Amino acid sequence: MNKRTVTVQLPADLALAVHDLATEKEGTVGKIVEDLLQAHIVNRKSPRKAREEISDRLVFALQKLLFRDMAEATSWDDLDRRLRGHGYYLKVAWGGLSLHTETSGYKLCNVHDLGFSYATFLRRFGPGKPKNPRET
Repeated sequence: MNKRTVTVQLPADLALAVHDLATEKEGTVGKIVEDLLQAHIVNRKSPRKAREEISDRLVFALQKLLFRDMAEATSWDDLDRRLRGHGYYLKVAWGGLSLHTETSGYKLCNVHDLGFSYATFLRRFGPGKPKNPRET
């Protein structure tokens, strides 16, 4: 296979998370990025149902990156600010919350995949919902 070198700039915390993931999987950052891109390309060509299945690797990386912020947030606004700092936002969907990329709005997973639930956030923060940048 003919390969090319590509340089990617990532936020420091994301770079550390992907490096940790590569170390734990006994692989390289390049291999993780390659696998994620291949999965993304395949998912874009697949029917909607297949796209909804989330990669265990992606869930693990997102858990490492976001778990502390989600656990320590003190309000909907605080949670929103913390997630936006990483380039993500939450959206209410079918009675639950889903995590989306801020730039494209692409759904990555549901928050229950990351170990949280909408009900947990409702108990902690009260009624309401996170701000959706596409609705403002």
